[in-house]
Amino acid sequence: MPPPPPQQPQATAGRSRARRIAHRTRDSCVAVFANTLCSILLAVLLVAGVALFVTWLSLRPHRPRFNLASFSISGPVPGGQVAFNVSDRNPNHHIGIYYEGATRASLLFYDALVASGPAFAGSWYQPNMTTTSIAGVLDVVGPRTASPSWPAFSAALRAGRLPLRLQLTTAIRFRFNVFHSGRQRMHVNCDLLVGADGGLLPESVGAPCDRYF
Repeated sequence: MPPPPPQQPQATAGRSRARRIAHRTRDSCVAVFANTLCSILLAVLLVAGVALFVTWLSLRPHRPRFNLASFSISGPVPGGQVAFNVSDRNPNHHIGIYYEGATRASLLFYDALVASGPAFAGSWYQPNMTTTSIAGVLDVVGPRTASPSWPAFSAALRAGRLPLRLQLTTAIRFRFNVFHSGRQRMHVNCDLLVGADGGLLPESVGAPCDRYF
């Protein structure tokens, strides 16, 4: 009777199959671990991103808001005086505003200069959620009777609807705790209407002013 065939190839195939299964199991475990780790990292990044976005929204500096409170022209043109008052509101809950250097004021009739001068002589700081009055008195220097703009200026004043533009120019920095923003040049334009008596017309009282950097 012949001897039975050797079983070594079957044993070798079985060991190979076992190694392949072990490799697949190990690779599967590594893939699951990597996927889980990636999911956790993505979740952490998403939560951190949302938190940073909410923090940025709450701390993002808002520009100050300006409104024309009062205005008047008295005396001859030129030679008289202009008195103005502009309210300046810092709407930020956690951010203060530094006003650096003098705040300059100019009054224009279209492109013709009527008056100019300092509104604030030096630097000052405005705390968060406060309102400050920017008031000044300027000497009227024009337009003169020989100026091309004089006929239109005098006619509008006699008609009781003289359009003027008050401009404020300054530089600001935002402050949050010990952090300061860069210096930004800011311009404020207040369009207004003056009556025949030199006073501000009711429609211009409290009117918002445009501001830009």
